[in-house]
Amino acid sequence: MVLLAAWFGWRVFRYAGPVTGCLVAVCLLSFAVPIMRTCLIVTDEGLIDRRTMRTVRVPWQRIAEFRVARPGGPWGGFCVVADCRDGAQIDLLSSRAYSRVPSSRHLDELWRICWTLEERLAAHGQD
Repeated sequence: MVLLAAWFGWRVFRYAGPVTGCLVAVCLLSFAVPIMRTCLIVTDEGLIDRRTMRTVRVPWQRIAEFRVARPGGPWGGFCVVADCRDGAQIDLLSSRAYSRVPSSRHLDELWRICWTLEERLAAHGQD
């Protein structure tokens, strides 16, 4: 993503000038950095789903189980979903498989993540 932003910035720099080229590169990098920092962090207190625009924290006590499903809303693909004890569902969007038609490799990886999270949930005394 960073290389793509630099390439577009260089192309605009050559044709439209240095100020425009730098503005294009900075604008593209401002989109690339939040996308690159998305991740799912597992701590002793719970999960931290760091997304592009916000961070969602879910304590272990709130989670009943994990499963792989399609996320709600306009998002495509599949992701790990945390089913809460109060009936709510939290899509862990940082674990989302981005392909339109997910391959078996993507789904297998999501199931592995789901199983690992289930093990951590069991280690915290939850059923």
